[in-house]
Amino acid sequence: MDLKERRKIETVRRHPWEMSRAGIIDSLLKLEPEREYEILDIGCGDLFLEEYLLGKHPRLHFYCVDIAYSEEEVLLLSQKNKQVKVFNNFTAVADKVKQMDFILLLDVVEHIETDQAFLKQLTNRPFFTEHTEILITVPAFQSLYTSHDLFLGHYRRYSLRKLKDLVRQADLKICTSGYFYTSLLLPRILKKGKEKILGKGKETTGLVEWKGKNGWTSLLKKVLTFDYHVGRIFNSIGIRLPGLSTYVLCRKKSVS
Repeated sequence: MDLKERRKIETVRRHPWEMSRAGIIDSLLKLEPEREYEILDIGCGDLFLEEYLLGKHPRLHFYCVDIAYSEEEVLLLSQKNKQVKVFNNFTAVADKVKQMDFILLLDVVEHIETDQAFLKQLTNRPFFTEHTEILITVPAFQSLYTSHDLFLGHYRRYSLRKLKDLVRQADLKICTSGYFYTSLLLPRILKKGKEKILGKGKETTGLVEWKGKNGWTSLLKKVLTFDYHVGRIFNSIGIRLPGLSTYVLCRKKSVS
């Protein structure tokens, strides 16, 4: 969850989107059960993903950076779990990490005005080797940009083609890519239409306002996860279903 939204409320009930998305990230990373991994999570938010992944893969080590954390929060969260080191600026974490197995940019690059320059600088760091994989997720389709994107500081949304162009310009090889959450496109289209008619909507979303009971939350999580797997099946036979989010998993091109 974006910390800008998280701080608008005192308690959080996890939204099924957030819970399903964590499972999707786990699926895309394909972590081996007994292996240790070093993972750099840039724009980590409130560390829900780290908690989820450590629950399934206890040998992970995270370096998490988010500029929204205060110094007090950095100290407190880093002491809470020795496998999760928290930072509030990229320079501090870049000086500490060595070779990373994975770098996560999950709904991050849309916040960066010079996304191409940022990605090139990141992939030229010593910790980004030929063995490092980088997973990028972003909100899909600029035509669906709403006031909530503006509130969160999004400069843009991406088509899959635009995202692929971005990583290729950083001299990265795409391992896998696609969209997910086809079922959420229609609600977003309706929200966009409503804004055109009635004007600016609320700043927060159902992500922080979720009050669904456990049974309803579990059901919606399963529906969204099923949505992702259906998309993957179609993708495997060459049919690309659109979705509200798009992703690429990539690595450095091999040097011949």
